[in-house]
Amino acid sequence: MTGTQKVNFEKRYCPNCFQQFEGLTLCPNDGTTLRGSSNDPLIGKVFAERYEIESVLGLGGMSIVYKAKHRLMNRTVAIKMLHGKLKEDVTSLERFKLEAQAASSLSHQNIITVYDFGVTDDGEPFFVMDCLEGESLEDLIERKPNLPLERALPIFKQICAGLDAAHKKGIVHRDLKPANVVLIREQDGSELVKIVDFGIAKILPGAGIEQQQLTKTGEIFGSPIYMSPEQCLGKELDTRSDLYAFGCLMYDVLAGGPPFRGESILETMNMHVNEAPRPIKELMPDANVPPELEEIIVKCMAKNPAERFQTASEIQDLLGAISANLLGKSGRFTVNTGPTQKVAKAPELKLSAPYVVLGIGFAILLGAFGFTALWPGPSEDRGTILDKSLWQVTLSQAESALNSKDYTGADAKLAWCEAKARTFGDAKHRLEATLKLKSDLYNVWEGHAEDLEKVNKEMIEIGLERLRAETDSKMKVLAGFDATSKSEVAQTSAKLRAEAQVPSIVLTSAKLHGAGLYSEEDKLLSKSLELERKMLGNDSVQVIQLEARLADCLVAEKKYGDARPLLTHVREIRKKDKDSKPLEYVVALNKLGQFDLDQNDFENAKPELAESLAEARKLSGTDKSANYMGALLSAVRSNADLYRQTKQQDKAEKLLEEARALEKQGAHI
Repeated sequence: MTGTQKVNFEKRYCPNCFQQFEGLTLCPNDGTTLRGSSNDPLIGKVFAERYEIESVLGLGGMSIVYKAKHRLMNRTVAIKMLHGKLKEDVTSLERFKLEAQAASSLSHQNIITVYDFGVTDDGEPFFVMDCLEGESLEDLIERKPNLPLERALPIFKQICAGLDAAHKKGIVHRDLKPANVVLIREQDGSELVKIVDFGIAKILPGAGIEQQQLTKTGEIFGSPIYMSPEQCLGKELDTRSDLYAFGCLMYDVLAGGPPFRGESILETMNMHVNEAPRPIKELMPDANVPPELEEIIVKCMAKNPAERFQTASEIQDLLGAISANLLGKSGRFTVNTGPTQKVAKAPELKLSAPYVVLGIGFAILLGAFGFTALWPGPSEDRGTILDKSLWQVTLSQAESALNSKDYTGADAKLAWCEAKARTFGDAKHRLEATLKLKSDLYNVWEGHAEDLEKVNKEMIEIGLERLRAETDSKMKVLAGFDATSKSEVAQTSAKLRAEAQVPSIVLTSAKLHGAGLYSEEDKLLSKSLELERKMLGNDSVQVIQLEARLADCLVAEKKYGDARPLLTHVREIRKKDKDSKPLEYVVALNKLGQFDLDQNDFENAKPELAESLAEARKLSGTDKSANYMGALLSAVRSNADLYRQTKQQDKAEKLLEEARALEKQGAHI
């Protein structure tokens, strides 16, 4: 299993339209000869000089997956390749590459492992991953709807662990569903969960323009039955969209069907946006789902992302507590793999039924209380579940008191929340939330200006502390890359991981820039550029993204002489891709022209800005989207500034009028 549609070997598939048919040799849609295990051109051949193709594993809309064996390592793997007609499509190639980047940057037992990625000499893009011997969660719940809790909870916890690992790397899956969860039976009988198919994954803000174009607002990807309201509306997504899908998945597993299923895709999406799911206990009275588990599912599926859980680890903690209460200390489900061995029986101790019931009940209560009150929590979020729950409840009470204008009551509750939050090991996230509510309180409570200033100052300090820690973490990751390995697989993996780091580096750089920490930003970007140039070459897209960021930083540091060569290089590389990526060229050209104008270098600025304006007018003439109109507005303003500084006031005023008209039309930089 790899997350694509499983191939039924009684059927054949069309290499042109990628549909499957039974009992036919020609595609009824286009007359193409159908392929199967006997006539697939790759089966039995050696691919990429080292993989021997054995069979077809799966078929999807964009790709086909083969089972293969590494000839030297004797390892069975799955190889994913684009369908033939998509190899020439730039967007499909970029999405395929993004999937490889996303998956290869993740190393976690609950996420499929990618070992290799590349393009063959004849232009065949591919990547190599685990060949998972198991069944999908979708297949399981088709066979066994209303999965019992003792099997469902361990699966849910492992999905949470995998999601948390992806989210901490800044990756949103965007298509979490039972078909993309594979269950593997371990030797000890337990089940290992693997999340697969990052084909439409998104690396969070800070990604380059190419990736933003692939996942831009307005495009709708995913499976409608599991899509978040914001995904249905084509809005910008973050990790909380995956948590909504996870809530739908849990509902589907426990209720025997998805929370929403309309007569059409649009109706289903409309239900996600506007309707509440029916309670599981109402839909399936015999499902025996604990109220606290149903509350978790309902919170995951809140329409407003702010009202959901904010991290997968929060859900994992609560599922762990429920699992410990219901399933015992191990919280594991074991698949029965055969007859059990006979062992000698210990002498029976006979107790009357009432005492047995009381004893069991007391033990369960004691165990539940002990776990809730004493377990210190995971290493990245220290604090007992009881303390975290009390903090959450008290903070909610404080917010209610503030809304009711009971400022004294709100202040007292927030004082308790603040004291408790200072004991948690959660990188001060709960303390920050408490201080934010305190800031809201003191902002409307007269006579507390000094308190407001003190709270806001600490919030700024926490943000800077976290930002510095984030920067240190990025520097450690960069220091761990090995660009000298002789292994082709290791080199490819290192390159992919290096590429995958760029979006998060750019995001951290933007945060540092906004906080005025230019020296730290300079060090981070310089180190990143040193690595990326070695790994990817001077002219890669990732390198020029970092160069553009570093140029802004150097300008802020007043290191103008160091900034211009970077901007010039960015412009030169973007010019090479001008035909396929004209917007990026206009942006780079205008940025260089504006820099030269700011340095009073009118000789260079004039032709650069004139060309940027001419190119921007061409683009806006064919595309009125926000990015293109924003580029035109920027070019118009820069040229108006040039004319103003060179004493050509009439031309400057004409362009300023055009800028005002563009702004009225909604254009913005």
